[in-house]
Amino acid sequence: MSALHNNKLNTLARILKTKNIVEFKHKEHYYEIFLSADSGYIVNIYSSDARDEEDELIEANMIDGGVCEGSARDAVAFML
Repeated sequence: MSALHNNKLNTLARILKTKNIVEFKHKEHYYEIFLSADSGYIVNIYSSDARDEEDELIEANMIDGGVCEGSARDAVAFML
């Protein structure tokens, strides 16, 4: 893993730990990762960054998702 890639993962993980949510674009997809109410982190991947009237990513554009029970850094790397 390159140092630049490692640095980006660490930066996104730090935001996730601080704000309990992080959103970012990677290649052609949009990622939303947030702290689960139960355990771990929810990772959702969308085909578009289009948002509804409540400024939420549109669920119809979700193409994959899952739960990561590891660290914030694990959650950021989970589906990349």
